[in-house]
This record gives sequence, structure tokens and C-alpha cells, in this order.
Amino acid sequence: MGSSYLFERKNFMAKKQNYIWRNDRNFALDEYEQQQYYYVVESNDIINKARHDLTARELKLMDFVISKIQPEDTQFNVIKTSMYELTKVLNIKQNGKNYGDMAKAIGDLRKKEVLIYDDAHRTVTQTGWVQSAKYQENGQVEIKLNEDLAPHLLGLKTHYTQHLLIDTTKLKSRYSILLYKLMREADKDKGNSIAILQGTPEEFKEWLGAPKDYEYKDLKRNILKKAVEEINLKIDDMDLEILQGRYGRKVVQVEIHNNWTVQRAIEENEENAEYVESITTHDWLKGDSK
Repeated sequence: MGSSYLFERKNFMAKKQNYIWRNDRNFALDEYEQQQYYYVVESNDIINKARHDLTARELKLMDFVISKIQPEDTQFNVIKTSMYELTKVLNIKQNGKNYGDMAKAIGDLRKKEVLIYDDAHRTVTQTGWVQSAKYQENGQVEIKLNEDLAPHLLGLKTHYTQHLLIDTTKLKSRYSILLYKLMREADKDKGNSIAILQGTPEEFKEWLGAPKDYEYKDLKRNILKKAVEEINLKIDDMDLEILQGRYGRKVVQVEIHNNWTVQRAIEENEENAEYVESITTHDWLKGDSK
């Protein structure tokens, strides 16, 4: 990893941190908090075409492991971490029960399958998330991702989405995490205009892994509204709104708008304008700010 990339990432992190904690410019981050500002970068197919049943904790674990991947990596490296580091970075209380739950979540990632649809090649990849996991008595853990995920996580040049790890560590619901990722993927111009995620109620059920017997009223009440509320409360550059299109009395189209834009944020925070950026303003691959 080049020194230019490191410098630019740290520079962007500093600006983002200054914006988030604008009332305390001397806020000091320890090494684990710094890791929360690593990028999670994955292909759009993982976000909108993968079907799985991961829990919120398992989604966060995957984000943690993916955040360790560098743009120049050509193969998956063994990720060496510890239960202590995982709980610190993912904002989980440190105790024996949570350590046990974390080990179980890693084990479940090895067992659970994911279906990834590829429309261009007309294929479906059925695979797992984690290829292997090794635990040591001192709490050290080694994790290696499944090689079938490599086309979706390594050597990405186009059709990928990025976000900061800290955002998904804040979210408690799996539906909030999945909707957050979909909204990031829908942002095509780095926060310069309103991002719009649109689809039928059935498509939203598939994207979010909602119960198959849910009608739209259940989807909206139990999943969409709660996820939007949590995201709006915890994510600085999202202000989501649900809109519906009807045919007669039936809802046939759903749109979720992110009304946050860089320009609106600048207008509302003129004294901090230089720090206001969309998370996607920084290009992970090129290591520069645009």
C-alpha cells in the first residue's frame, strides 16, 4: 500500500472526524476507533443480488473482515484479529458471553450459504462466506474468506460500492444495515443529488430478506419504517423518506429517497463547509478526494 494512499485516507478520515465531532476538534481516536474509519468495499452484486440470512452481528463481522482488504490485494489474506479487537471495533460490550456469541457468529459465517445472482453471465453462485476460522486459547482469531467471493471483493474497478465501517457498527437491525448498503449503492453522484432506491414491494422483500408471507403493509410497518428511522437517527449523511406509487388501492412501486445532499449540508453548516462530504466522495481505489 503506497504512502500516498495512506496519507490521503488519513487526511479524509481527519476531515470526516472533524465534521462529526465539530464541537471537539481535539477528539483523539485510539487504534481500534481508527479501524472504524476503514472502507468496506464490495461489488454491487453482493449488495443487490445476493440472497442470504445473515444476522446484524454476522453482517458487521463480514464488514470488519472486508475492511481489511486493500485495493492492490490479488488474493484473500488470512485476517488475524482477536475477540478483544472485534468487540472494540464493532462497539460490542466485552464479556465472556459476547466473546462466545462472537465465536458462534464466525462459525455460522462458515456454515451459512449465500446465493449471488449474475445477470450478465446468467449464473447463480452458491457458496459460503468464510472458508476457515482458527481460534487460539489467548483469544486470537484467524479468518479467511471463501475464494468464491473473490470476484466480488478483489480487483474491483467498476460497479462497486463503498462505505465506512463505523456506519454499520452503529446500526442494530439487519434490515437497517441492508437498507443502508442499498442506499449507498443508489448514490451514483457522490451525494450531489438526491439518491433514489426504487423497486416493487416484492423486490424490496427480496433485497432485505423479509419474511415471504409479508404483505406490503407488514413490510412497511415492521421493516422499512423502522430501518429508515434508525438510519436517519444514526447516519450523518442520510435523511431517508419513503414514497409509494399505487395502482388503484394497491402499492406497486416503492421509492426511498435520501434527501441529504452535500449542498444542503453546506448550506445548513456554513461554518463547517470544508468538512462536509459524502462518504462516497473519497475514491477508495484511487486514494484521493474529489
